[in-house]
Amino acid sequence: MANVFLSYSPKDQRFVAGLREVLVRAGHKPWIDPRPRPGQDWRLDIDDAIRSSDALMVVVTPAAAESVYVTYEWASALAYGKKVIPIIVRPADVHPRLETLERFDMSGFTDAAHFWDYFVRELPRVLSEMPQTGGLPQQGRAAATEYIRVNMPQEPGTWIVVRRGPNLNDMFKLDKDVVTLGRDKANDISIEDPEVSRFHLRFMRRDRGYGMEDVGSTNGTFVQNRRVDGLMTLTPGTAIRLGDSVIISYEVVR
Repeated sequence: MANVFLSYSPKDQRFVAGLREVLVRAGHKPWIDPRPRPGQDWRLDIDDAIRSSDALMVVVTPAAAESVYVTYEWASALAYGKKVIPIIVRPADVHPRLETLERFDMSGFTDAAHFWDYFVRELPRVLSEMPQTGGLPQQGRAAATEYIRVNMPQEPGTWIVVRRGPNLNDMFKLDKDVVTLGRDKANDISIEDPEVSRFHLRFMRRDRGYGMEDVGSTNGTFVQNRRVDGLMTLTPGTAIRLGDSVIISYEVVR
């Protein structure tokens, strides 16, 4: 049995209702986002549900392809290390990242019943290939630094963007000569995650950009799975991993 988060456009609710019934009959627990949600930060419930899920199924249609909510959901699932399974219901402009994933393509079947038979038959195999819950690396393997640059700063400047972790998609502008990052609230950038040390690293202005230096963190700072030792000059788009679970990126908007 798997806990499956269903990501979809409200315009596709009829299809999603049928998908939910199929999953329940197969012994799984589908989670459907209760839209709308006025007066609250919609990301909080979504993030919690995705983190607690085993997999996310994204219903791909033209409406879903245009939905920022759907994009946020599947991108967050990838960032958390979850299995993402696209279901192509109608031809649409599929995001290039989704095209790299194993998917179910309903548009290739002339008979819906045949598709559902195929779906039920193949689903156990697809789910059996799920990564570990929580997206943390298996022991002895390097932690993944994959992330999706869906949300980008709009204001010109130099930025740090959280790409994986409890502050997902938070953006921090670097506007001082020295900017500190760590778990402690005394830092300029505070990220409350056990993999982040109280005082983890600092960014220092260098010429027209910034450099980065680990300040003796317990779990380390990594770029391309190599531990940062000493001052490192940063380039736009650099992925920085803090310990095993948090990823931030260095972005420059001109």
